[in-house]
Amino acid sequence: MPTPDRGLGRALPETCRRLIPPDAPGPAQADLRRAISTAYYAAFHALAETCADRLVGAEQSTRPNRAWVEVYRGLEHGTCLTACEGARNTAFPEGIKDFASGFVRLHRARESCDYDPMVRPTRALAMMFIESAENAVTALQASPEGDQVAFVSWVLITGKGAQRARTLVRTGQEGQLATPAG
Repeated sequence: MPTPDRGLGRALPETCRRLIPPDAPGPAQADLRRAISTAYYAAFHALAETCADRLVGAEQSTRPNRAWVEVYRGLEHGTCLTACEGARNTAFPEGIKDFASGFVRLHRARESCDYDPMVRPTRALAMMFIESAENAVTALQASPEGDQVAFVSWVLITGKGAQRARTLVRTGQEGQLATPAG
C-alpha cells in the first residue's frame, strides 16, 4: 500500500503563489480564483491531517494507514465549517480559535470564487487569503497536542449526545443533574 501524501496544508500555499507570481502582469481571474480556492484547501488538508494524526496516530510505522486515510477522507466541508463556526464561541485556546476563524473566512472565500461569476478578486486579496491559510495552518499545528485532540473531537464527533454535551457546557449546566418536574 502506498504511503499517504502528508503536508498538503503546508505545501498548497506555495502552489497558490505559483498561480499569481508577483512579477507577472495582471494575473487572470481564473488564476486568482484558483489561488483563493487552493488556499482554503491548505487549511482543509491541514485539518484532515491533524484529525487523522490525533485519532489514529502520526507515526506511520505504528498506525494502520487504512484507518488514517479513512479519518482523513472522512471530513466533510459543511461539517467542518459548522464545527469551526461553533469553535469560535467556546473555551478553545486562541490558536485553535485562530484556525477556526481562518477556516471559516477561507471557506466562504472559496465558495465565492468557485461559484459566483460576479466575484472579481484582486492579487492583493488573493495574497491576503494565502497568508490567512498559512497563519491558520501554523496556528493549528503549533497548538498543544491536547488542544488538537479536543478540537478534532469537536470536528469529528457531531452526534446528538455530543451536541447535548456542548450545550450543557455552553450554558453552564455541565455536571448538573436534571431535576424532575414536580
